[in-house]
Amino acid sequence: MALNSSDGAAEEPRKKPKRSPLAGLFGFAGQQQEEIELPAMDIAGGLDRALRRTASAAGRAPKEQPAPADNNIREALAAIESALFSIDRIRDVIEQAYEVALSAHETEEEGARALLAESFDDLRLSINAAVEAVDDRAAILIGKSQRQIDVKLGGKAHYSVSACRLDVSAKGLNINPPRDAFATDDEINATIDELDEALKKADRAANAYCRDAQYLIGKLQDQSEAA
Repeated sequence: MALNSSDGAAEEPRKKPKRSPLAGLFGFAGQQQEEIELPAMDIAGGLDRALRRTASAAGRAPKEQPAPADNNIREALAAIESALFSIDRIRDVIEQAYEVALSAHETEEEGARALLAESFDDLRLSINAAVEAVDDRAAILIGKSQRQIDVKLGGKAHYSVSACRLDVSAKGLNINPPRDAFATDDEINATIDELDEALKKADRAANAYCRDAQYLIGKLQDQSEAA
């Protein structure tokens, strides 16, 4: 995110409107997602309703006990849902951190910058708190012990949901603490660059998990119709 214009004056970046990380589930992947605002949605609840409608249209009652493959897919979808809402919280924190860093850039007083640096570091650490708050299965996707989730689809077929570490470590979002308390514009500019890259990584992860969820929901509906 550029801060310096050609005449050396500070140029305020354009803040991207918030978008839902669930947008990809509903066919918006090819659109300008930053223009899309969706309410919070319950993937699991919506999925159950969709399956009940499918069963009713086929003249069958929905199964009381899902097949093992169904359970495996549902568990993966629950993990993806938890990860997606954590990513949404992480994006909120990054946006707040932008505001703090920009305020520090506009402030000349050293003490005020130091206070803003403390606020920034509190926000930075709250990203880790958001990651640690997810359930164990979602933690596999975005936590420090991440690994892919292997989803059994029935028979020998399976689908892998890749992990993306989203804490503030160098292997995750790589957001560093303000070691010089925002004393220099160079440090603030470097921090804003890190936030830019962190936001891009979080968005890439959210879009990927939306595609994963869309695919798995389709497979679960196919299995229900074939039963």
